[in-house]
Amino acid sequence: MISDLSPRKGRVLATLALLSLAGCAALPKSGPQGHAVIRDATKGAYTLVEVDRADAVPAAPEPATFQPLPPRASPDIDALAPGDELTISIYEVGVRLFSAGGQSNSDTGFDPAATKQQIGPLEVSSAGTIRLPYLGVIAVAGKRPSEVEHDIEARMAGRSENPKVIVKQNTAVGSAVIVGGEVTNPGRFRLTPAHEKLLDVITLAGGYRGTGMSDLVVRVYRQGLVSEAPLEGLDYSNGGGMEMEPGDRVEVLRQPRSYSVMGASNRINRYDLPTRQISLIEALALAGGPNDNLADPAAVFLFRYVKTPDGEDRPTVYHVNMMKPESYFLAQRFTLENKDVIYIAGAKANEPTKLLQTIGQIFTPFFLVKNAVN
Repeated sequence: MISDLSPRKGRVLATLALLSLAGCAALPKSGPQGHAVIRDATKGAYTLVEVDRADAVPAAPEPATFQPLPPRASPDIDALAPGDELTISIYEVGVRLFSAGGQSNSDTGFDPAATKQQIGPLEVSSAGTIRLPYLGVIAVAGKRPSEVEHDIEARMAGRSENPKVIVKQNTAVGSAVIVGGEVTNPGRFRLTPAHEKLLDVITLAGGYRGTGMSDLVVRVYRQGLVSEAPLEGLDYSNGGGMEMEPGDRVEVLRQPRSYSVMGASNRINRYDLPTRQISLIEALALAGGPNDNLADPAAVFLFRYVKTPDGEDRPTVYHVNMMKPESYFLAQRFTLENKDVIYIAGAKANEPTKLLQTIGQIFTPFFLVKNAVN
């Protein structure tokens, strides 16, 4: 049969033979085959863990929760603080210190009409004081407006007849919470006797900004301490019900978390990792699973840095054989972590197909040119 072939066909067969002799090593690949990953583990490049039983599945990371923050010594939301802005109204009748006008008895200086004198706005100084004409410096920080009213009235005794003072707190810096970050309306929000909770002040700030909260973290600063947890899952029964205190600072931060799927997958991509737990089987499903034409389902690997007891980050590879039915149960218990890499190795049996495809790509242009010429 070979003797009947034309010289051109003979050259084609010779070329095919040379390509076959070159071996499959020259063929394009998406990564190492499964046996190569397992082999290199024996050289100490990384630790290989065979996930073939329940106790081989790594423990799921503990979900982040708010650590308790110590309460203030005296969390009085009505107490004045430096930076607060006050307006003071003084009502006098008869002999006056501040007010003027109205009807008076020129002989006695007595005015039977009640008059009002408004002073302010006044800002509480960094020393926690305010200054009033004729009365001098008055310490107000840490006191309620009603206490300041009594202090001013006491200082006016003997200078004014039966004075009445009203102190209005226009802005309450000391009894407010600052909310910033990924919220719709960041700013300062005054606390009230309703005892606002963490979720309350986030709502007052317009809620989180964006289309999703899977990568949002809430951080609370209080008295030099910090506590944080994912926004997703917060409710009034956990950290979302934390009572806010004067001076607290709340920050909503976006901290993207992700994992990657590589190799013979139907959809190679980087995927966002939600703050809730997601399993290996769910991650494979999102990537379309192993490619039927290219993948070796028995060679599914997860690459991860695992922290050792001495604090070292040890490269670790978990091997899951998805050809075994029990592996699907184990993969449901396998929880992904940030920056995990899932790799699906290619099947060695697919290399002849790749070889024929490569040969076809080489010779197709020659046949097209020949047909065009003829």
